[in-house]
Formats: sequence, structure tokens, C-alpha cells
Amino acid sequence: MKDSEFIRTKVPMTKEEIRAISLDKLQLHKAKRMLDVGSGTGSVSIQAARTYPKLEVVAIERNPDAIDLTRQNIKHFQCDNVTLHEGLAPITLDGQFDAVFVGGTGGNMQEIFEWLKDLLVPEGRLVLNFILLENALEAAQLAQEMGWEELEITSIQASRWTALGKGHYFKPQNPTIIVSCQKKKE
Repeated sequence: MKDSEFIRTKVPMTKEEIRAISLDKLQLHKAKRMLDVGSGTGSVSIQAARTYPKLEVVAIERNPDAIDLTRQNIKHFQCDNVTLHEGLAPITLDGQFDAVFVGGTGGNMQEIFEWLKDLLVPEGRLVLNFILLENALEAAQLAQEMGWEELEITSIQASRWTALGKGHYFKPQNPTIIVSCQKKKE
């Protein structure tokens, strides 16, 4: 989905190139339930929900502006399979999830990993996006300590063709570090 399709404000949004890679790493074609922690604009939840209409998507967001924006985008895209919860993860949720995307930890990285031990099914996929190297390394270390498998760390730098005077250049976006792993089979 194009970034321009979403209702936008100053709330951070996972850009389309990063969304595409992150959603692919979640392996949603095998999933029934997905959790989006730190939904921001709702772009990850909505693209997952529209790509997989039978997927149940649960989003969590703490920022009031982002909550409002996620609600607007859910309505705009008519995504009846997305449920939004207000709050700072970890929060109490029913059931387990096959895939979890973390776009923001709110400083609760350790607590989120502990919370996901019970929420993520065995062999469930976890994908986290970061712009700060220290946060990505902390996530990778926690995944290793918990014995999670298939740990990958990928750095993505996307740039967009942009007019400048009589010519064009590639305007860079923030580099994003994608950490992906799978909960071990119990």
C-alpha cells in the first residue's frame, strides 16, 4: 500500500518499503491472529488486515493523537478485522497470537519480551522495527537469551526520487533496523 493512501499527521508511520519487508518476515500467510504493538498511524495493522482479510489484527497504542489517527485509518479503509486497544504494552489481552509486530516499545523492551513469552504461540513470528541501534541490539540480545530461533537483523535504507531544481535526487528516509525471530517450539 502506498503511504499516500493513509490519513497522516505528525504521528510517525512505518513507511511502505519497511512495511513490506516487516510484514513478509511475519509470515502472515500462516497466521490467524496478529498483534501490532505501538500502532502509530495503523499502517502495519491495516496493510496486514487488507492483505489477509481473514486475519484478526489487534493493535495497541498509547499516544492519544496516534489512537485517533489509527481509528480514522481503520474507518477509512473499512478494516472490520482490526481492533484497537489504548494503553502502554504490556496490557492484558485474551488468547494467543501467531505473529507480533513491534513498532514501538515505549521503553518497555524487557517487559514486552516477557509478556510475549505467553502471548506468542510456539513457532510464532516476532518482528521489531527500530531506528536506534542500541534498541535493536537490546531486542536481539533478549531474543537470544530467551532461546528464540531464526534471529535476523537487517538494516534497510530506502530513498525516494525527488525533484530538485532542474534535476532529481534520491531523498533518503531514516534507516530502519528490522529484528525478526521465531519463538522456539515448546
